[in-house]
Amino acid sequence: MHSQRRTAHRQRTVSSGWLISGLILCLLTASTQAHSSHDSRLLHPFIVSGVILNSDNAGRIEAFARILGEAAGYPLQVRFVDSYSALSAALRKDPDAIGWTCGAPYVEDHLNDGQQLVSVPLFLARPTYHSLIISRRDRPEKSLLDFRGKVLAYSDKRSNSSYMVPTYQLKQAGFEIQSYFRLLLHAGSHERSIEAVANGLADVAAVDEYVWVEYLKIHPDIGQQLHEIERLGPFPFTPIVAGKAVDQKTIERLQQALTGLAQKPAGKKLLDSFGLDGFITRDDDFYQPIKDMMRTLGWPQDAPQ
Repeated sequence: MHSQRRTAHRQRTVSSGWLISGLILCLLTASTQAHSSHDSRLLHPFIVSGVILNSDNAGRIEAFARILGEAAGYPLQVRFVDSYSALSAALRKDPDAIGWTCGAPYVEDHLNDGQQLVSVPLFLARPTYHSLIISRRDRPEKSLLDFRGKVLAYSDKRSNSSYMVPTYQLKQAGFEIQSYFRLLLHAGSHERSIEAVANGLADVAAVDEYVWVEYLKIHPDIGQQLHEIERLGPFPFTPIVAGKAVDQKTIERLQQALTGLAQKPAGKKLLDSFGLDGFITRDDDFYQPIKDMMRTLGWPQDAPQ
């Protein structure tokens, strides 16, 4: 009888031990999940589309976002989107997000969504770049206007260099881009525009000078097949921007972090890997040349004066 009571007592003790251990484990798990969820909420989106080479760049973009976020005290998590419209929508939905966008979308989004200019990259020591008209070396054409009735490849309808600049160039000559070419080929990125011309899918393409230079570093053989036939610009370079909810102190910290990258070994190494020289600060008036083109084109209808 005593033996049975001792056995029952031990069983109750073991059961109680398991119960307590289970409760502790549940509490620890809940605490870890809550902490993880909290950390996730502290990460602000860093949204990227089309402004740099897509190929093999995800790791460098993530390193860039990490260094920038740590230096500014504003932790960032990279989110890739497939168009400037998607980038604008993401910044509209998450107004505390940071983005790397194109000049034309920035002008429109600054007007409509209160998007804020943070910093401008330096490419070849300048905060500007050109729209390049490229074609195959075996073709006789010498300018964009020589390709009437042909196929033009472009990256994105909101891209300054690949769509708005050729649209403006044709408009100045008295033509509409939609009717000037036999086909407007939406390639989806500057890289694909380059490849469309190389593969014979397009006769000509308008591409970002920076992407063209970086693409040729990786694919030097393409330089034997294609060449630049016309250079339009220069235009204000593709900016780092912030959603309307990002406060001014945070923007100032981001600016300090970006303009200080070139002075730090890790930052300089990262900039070199992107083919950039650094970042500078500019005010909204820096993008006036793009505003002027948009106003001439009526694109968008409420383009700023």
